[in-house]
Amino acid sequence: MDYFRAIVKSGEISERVYDLTGIIINKLVSNYNAYIIRRKCLRQMNLDLNKEMEFINQVTIANQKVYQIWEHRRQVIEELNDFKGEIEFLHQIFDIDNKNYHGWTYRVWLCEKFKLYNQEIKDIQYYLEEDIGNNSAWNYRYFLLTKMPFDFNTELEYIKNAIRLEQDNEASWNYLRGWFKMFKFKNDQENPYKTYVQYNLKDFNLFDFLKEMRFSNRFALSLQIQYLLFDGKFQDAIQICEQLQNYDLIRIKYWQYIKNQIIELIQ
Repeated sequence: MDYFRAIVKSGEISERVYDLTGIIINKLVSNYNAYIIRRKCLRQMNLDLNKEMEFINQVTIANQKVYQIWEHRRQVIEELNDFKGEIEFLHQIFDIDNKNYHGWTYRVWLCEKFKLYNQEIKDIQYYLEEDIGNNSAWNYRYFLLTKMPFDFNTELEYIKNAIRLEQDNEASWNYLRGWFKMFKFKNDQENPYKTYVQYNLKDFNLFDFLKEMRFSNRFALSLQIQYLLFDGKFQDAIQICEQLQNYDLIRIKYWQYIKNQIIELIQ
């Protein structure tokens, strides 16, 4: 570290500095300055980026939850302008932890950088079949479909079938709700970051599907409230909020809050 502090101060760029950054990263993988100086060496000395990827792979496998190595990986791939082997590498990462946040964030960047939408929508199916409750995989599917043309009715049937497989899986229900505009209360504010197209809930008849869930499912009941609010059936919506305080014990205070919001609409 004394040597490293000295080269930071001197600004030296050399083979020995490049080697030193590798030692520092292996000792302290989150040392962001080491990555910055290492990239300066790579660029100014025109070093082999493919060889650098071998180093990055080794460090990433051993330190999958460290942000700095993922950022370094992104910048080197950007310099290479070649994603060969990257999807396969991510398969290795997700085989160990299929909800690795940094891995999924990197995959979003990789997909946008190299326009991989069509091939990725096929690949993502594996992760949902492996774990239907994988929120990361559902989020990635949502990201992909908002970037490409698709038939929403077909996607709706896909979601319904996913919910039928595991009716109490919150990830599938959240994905379903994410496509629709929800009822806005008086004190709600629109999210300025929503740039995707959302569908109107009333344009799609999900009521038969909700009946199939026998209206005892807490997520089905929550969606039923949305239908009732759009129809102005506030008293019916209040009754369901009261039901949910028995079915969904962990969110008792939330459903009390929603009930109070609905009561304000009546007054």
